[in-house]
Amino acid sequence: MKRLSLILALCAVALLSQAQLLWKVSGNGLARPSYILGTHHMAPASMIDEIPGIDVAIEGCDIVVGEIEKDSLVGQDAQMRMAQSMIAPLDSTLDKLYTPDEYAIVEQVFNKYFGSMGVKLSQMKSLKPAAISTQLQAMQAIRYFPNFDANNLIDIAVQERANELGRPSAGLESLQEQIDLLFNTPLAEQAKGLLEACKQDDKFLEQSVALSEAYATQNLERIFTVMTESITGEDEEAIDALLYDRNRAWVPKLVEMMPERACLVCVGAGHLPGPQGVLQLLRDRGYTVEPMQ
Repeated sequence: MKRLSLILALCAVALLSQAQLLWKVSGNGLARPSYILGTHHMAPASMIDEIPGIDVAIEGCDIVVGEIEKDSLVGQDAQMRMAQSMIAPLDSTLDKLYTPDEYAIVEQVFNKYFGSMGVKLSQMKSLKPAAISTQLQAMQAIRYFPNFDANNLIDIAVQERANELGRPSAGLESLQEQIDLLFNTPLAEQAKGLLEACKQDDKFLEQSVALSEAYATQNLERIFTVMTESITGEDEEAIDALLYDRNRAWVPKLVEMMPERACLVCVGAGHLPGPQGVLQLLRDRGYTVEPMQ
């Protein structure tokens, strides 16, 4: 019985260690620790002060590192490039990529989220399917964050708070890399993905709400479970492209940066957990990675 109690206690500690969004990276020759924060691109900035250790991380860093440097997203040139990347060729608008029946499926789901705003799919058919998918995913996440404010989100707010203390910002990816990842995959693949998402809208909405809830309760273990529990077949390739390939690309950059400057790294929380997550990849490199308290 004592042995069983010890095993259960160790399991509880293991799970507790994953119920964190902010982690400290030390050892392996680092003069000062760096920090990694899991963010949610729809979570409100008000969540910042609920994260244990966040003030220590912000004040203790020399630079804040996001998936993309926030200033690269502002300005007319950046906005123009992003907008242009979302527009489909004239021969590949939504009504040309889908049969009438398929278009009706997408239209029904689009109206579910945007109909009350007076926005019709026919007004948006020049957008690439991935652009429509991105908007639908955002609307699903907002279901859990009803007070969503695009100008007051946690990942940008952390960078801004650090900037106010004189810490500069940097990005792990360029604007073009993000554009390519989001909108420049083959249109046939985009169309198939959007259609399948619309056919399973209830499932994806439930998953989105579960992810948002897990983030709000700072439960990284739950985030990983929700993300991976239904991944099969082609989904594995998608998760590799969106998460694991990027994790493997980011870690060498962090390994190069951290000895020079203490970093506060802010990336989507889904990049952190699991055997191919950023936390484990850094451990594999010899670093001590532990939750902030």
